[in-house]
This record gives sequence, C-alpha cells and structure tokens, in this order.
Amino acid sequence: METGENVTALNYSAHAIEDMKVIVQRLPPHFVRSVAAIRVVSDMLRRSVKFILPNCAELLDPLHVSQAHIDLLKLPFPLVAFEAPWQNTEAKDAGFLDHYKSTRRIALCWEPDATPPQLAHLNIVLQRFPQGGVFVLPISWLDNPGIWNMGIGGAFVPYENSLAEVDQENISPLSARAMEALNSAGLLPKKPRQFAAEPFILQPEHFDAVVAKSDRETGFSNIMNDTRDEGMAVIQACAVLNCQNIATTDIEAPAKLNKARIAKGKEPFFSYKVLALAADRAMPSGAGTGSGAHASPRLHLRRGHLRRLPDKTVWVRAAMVGAASETGIVSKDYRIVKNRNKTS
Repeated sequence: METGENVTALNYSAHAIEDMKVIVQRLPPHFVRSVAAIRVVSDMLRRSVKFILPNCAELLDPLHVSQAHIDLLKLPFPLVAFEAPWQNTEAKDAGFLDHYKSTRRIALCWEPDATPPQLAHLNIVLQRFPQGGVFVLPISWLDNPGIWNMGIGGAFVPYENSLAEVDQENISPLSARAMEALNSAGLLPKKPRQFAAEPFILQPEHFDAVVAKSDRETGFSNIMNDTRDEGMAVIQACAVLNCQNIATTDIEAPAKLNKARIAKGKEPFFSYKVLALAADRAMPSGAGTGSGAHASPRLHLRRGHLRRLPDKTVWVRAAMVGAASETGIVSKDYRIVKNRNKTS
C-alpha cells in the first residue's frame, strides 16, 4: 500500500495540554476536584492515540445518521483523541458554550477499561450498560479569549444502542430540556431521533456554580449539548474506521522540532493517524484511458456514505471514482491510497 502526499498534523492536543497547565493555575483554590480532573485528562490526552478528521468531522452526512452508524460504534483503541478543525460560519451551540466560537475541536474518547483510577467513579455507568461503551469528552479551542477549554463534563454512549424517533409524550425531563435548547438555537431537525447517552461530570465545582444559577436538569442538558458535535464526530469516525475498505496511515512526530520544543519547556508534538481509503481494484480495461467512449472522470470531492453489502460494510465517496490511477490521491484530510496487493 503506497501513500500520497503528507497530511499536515493539527497538533491540537499538545497545545491543549499546555493550556491546561495554565488553567489549573487560574482556578480558585477550592476547585480542588476540577483541578485534579483537568490534570488527569491532560495525561490521558498525552497518552491517547490521535486521529486527524476533516473539517467539522464530516465524513458522513450528520443529518442522516442511521442505525448502521450506531451499530459500527467501536473505538479503534481504548483511548483515542479525534482532532478536527471546525471552520463553519453558521456553527451554533446550545450548551454552556453557546456564546463562544470554537474553530478547533478535540473529542477525547475512552472505554471503561481505560478509565484511570482517579476517575473510576465514572464506571458506575456500567451498572446500567454492562456491555460497555464510549466516554466522550469535548475539549474546545475558544477563539475568544484564545485558549483551550475542557468540558465541564461529557457523555457516555453505550455500544448496544438503538436510534429511534423521539417520543414526545414519554421523553425524559433531561432530554426535553436539551431539545428545547437545541430548538431555540435552530439545531433541532423536524423529526428528531435520539440514541441512548448519559451525561457525566468532571468539573464538579464548575457544575455546582452553574446549577446554583439554574437547576441540575439545565446543567446536565448543557453538558449533553456541549458534547453534541464531538459525539457525532466520534460516531462518524468509528463508522468509517470500521468499514472494511478503510485503513490508516501514520504521521510521525517531528523529532528535530520536538527536541527544540522540549528544550524550551514546551509539550512535544505527537504522532497522528490519518484515514486511508484503499481502492478495491483497478478500473475495467479501457476505462479512464481515453480509448473508450468516456475519458476518466474527474475526482469529485463530496461527503461519503456507508454502503452495506451482503458480507461487509464499506465507505463510498465520489473520490473513489478514478482511484485506480498509479498514484495515491490526497483530498483534504483523507488519504486515498492504491492497494497494489489486493487480488480480488
């Protein structure tokens, strides 16, 4: 399998870790548990396997999430960080951060077995969901004031899950409050659907301060809505990563630059994994050579979708058309590679 051009590393995690060191120094002395949690998360972010996702993590159409996407929710590693730019002029939020613009995002994800001892209390969720699932914690770059911010909490998404239309008559108070906020922000679709997810708190002093001004349901609904984008990013990334025609390639950490950064007391940059799309087979004889009725079609860059075949699920994107050329093709943050070793 050969690769195309290099994809530039985002290096969000290193900068976020540096900002976390600053944040813990600024918090009030009584924010003891929040400071401890931020330090634990900083270490988790340092140890995580890191992936680069495209702008707004749109590997699939987020407005058309199906049960097939939910069924493919499975982390590629027990502790993962998905990084994605979020350049969207129409982006809105509906949680604690509804008045902040955030153009860079990290979704820190881990399975219960990877929960560090300091956060072991979070695994009580397994009493309700013994089959396991994914903890999703949003870490966002706030354009103004210009600093990385760790979410007050996040969401646990069970692996055994179902996507269903919202039952307005039997909806829980928490879901109702969250949807009310989404509707006010213009983010609620006409026919909303939902899957199971449970909020968790990592910064209790922050949470208590918010609840003191409102109530616990508002606090939890804000956590869920602040995790909404990152949760959808994880579902899309896992769905694509678990397709049989998807692989990954690595961007190694820059040794020379890291030596200089360490000498200056900075956090070293990390290695990254990039999604790689392998062409299944060469195009039929004559296709794309100019000898037939049509020349090889140009590559079209648009969002992909899942295709469920009898024996596998694959990810399909228009850029696959013409992928049988002799060289790999890099499109945004996807690395499309030619698999010369595949015989069937």
